[in-house]
Amino acid sequence: MKKYWIKVGKYWNFIIIYVLVVLVLNMLALWTPFCDFYTDYIFGFWSETYSRLTGVFSFSVGEFLISFAVLSVFVALVFLLLWIFLRKKEKFCNVFIVYMKSFLVFLLTAVLLMTLNCSVLYHCSRLSVHGNGDKAYSVKELEILRNYIVKQCNEYCIQVERDEDSNAVYSGDLDEVVKKAMSSLSSEYPRLDGYYPSPKRLWGSYFMYQAGMIGVYFPFSMEVNCSSYLNDLFYGNTVCHELSHLKGYIYEDEANFIAYLACVNSDNLFLQYSGYIGVLDYINRDYQDVAGKDTYSEQTEISEQVKLDNWCYNADEIKKIKKQSFVIADEAIKKYSKGFTDSYLEYYGAEANYSEVTKLLLQYYDGILY
Repeated sequence: MKKYWIKVGKYWNFIIIYVLVVLVLNMLALWTPFCDFYTDYIFGFWSETYSRLTGVFSFSVGEFLISFAVLSVFVALVFLLLWIFLRKKEKFCNVFIVYMKSFLVFLLTAVLLMTLNCSVLYHCSRLSVHGNGDKAYSVKELEILRNYIVKQCNEYCIQVERDEDSNAVYSGDLDEVVKKAMSSLSSEYPRLDGYYPSPKRLWGSYFMYQAGMIGVYFPFSMEVNCSSYLNDLFYGNTVCHELSHLKGYIYEDEANFIAYLACVNSDNLFLQYSGYIGVLDYINRDYQDVAGKDTYSEQTEISEQVKLDNWCYNADEIKKIKKQSFVIADEAIKKYSKGFTDSYLEYYGAEANYSEVTKLLLQYYDGILY
C-alpha cells in the first residue's frame, strides 16, 4: 500500500497543472475580448477537429458520454459507500484509489470541455445586425415584418412536395442542402466557414419529446443531435440551429437567426419554407402581445395549411409512442428538464430568449421592408 502511494507524485503534479489550466481558462472566459478572439479565431479549428473525430461514429457520442457519466457517478458513490466497510482491505483500496483518480481526471476533462465549448461562447459580444443593435422599432415595423413572414409561409406551403396525408416531405438529401445553406453565409458571417458534421438522430428521442426538446448541442462531443420524431419540414431549420451552436453562436436567439438566414437564402424551396415557418410563432406571438385584438384581426391571416404544418413532429411517430407506456411520466421529465435548463441558463447569465430572434429580424429587414 505504501509503495503504491510513493508512485503517485507524477499524477498529482498533472492534476495540479490541469486544475490551474482550467481555472485560468475560466477566468479568461469572463473577459469579453478574449472570448471574442477565441470564438473567431480558435474555436472554429477546435470545433472542426473534434467534430470530425466524433463524426467517425454513426451514433451520438454525446449521448453515450452522458450515459457513461451517469454510470461513473453511480459507481463512484457505490465505491464511497463500500469504502466505509472495506477501507482496511488493501486490494479494495488499490482498486478504489485507481478508480477515484480516473474519475477525478474525467471530471476535470468535462469541466475543460464545458469551458472551451460553452462558457467562453456565452461571454462573447452579442450579435448586432447591420449595426442596428441599439435601435428601437415600432409596432408598425413589427406588423410589417409579421405580415411578411405570414405571407411567405402562405405562399410556400402550397409549393412544397407532400405525401398522401398532406405532410410536407423532402425526397432528397436534406443534410447536404442544410450544410450548403450554412456555408453560403460564411462571406457575411466568417465563423460559418469550414467543415460541417452530419446530424445524428438520438436514441433517447422519447425523453427529448417529454422534455419538449427537438435538438441539442452537446459541448462534450461537438455534434449536432436531433429528435428521431422530427418531420422533414422542421428538420431543416432545427439542424441549421444546432449547427449555428457548433460554429460559436451559443445564444438561442442568435442560433435561430442564423438558421433563418441559412434557410431563406438557400436556393432550395423546401428549406426556405422551413426557415419562414421556423420563426412564425415567435414573431406572430410578439406582435399579438403588442397589437390589440381588433388590429391583429385586420392583418394577413395565417392559412389553415400553414397552421397544420406548424408542428415539428412526425404525426405517425407520435401516434405510435402515445400508445406505449414508459417508466417515467411526462410530467416528471418536463419538471426536471425545466429545472435543469433554468439552472443552466441562470449560471451563464442567459435567458431562454428564443423570441429575441424577433429583434434580430427587425434589425435585418431594416431598410428592406421598412
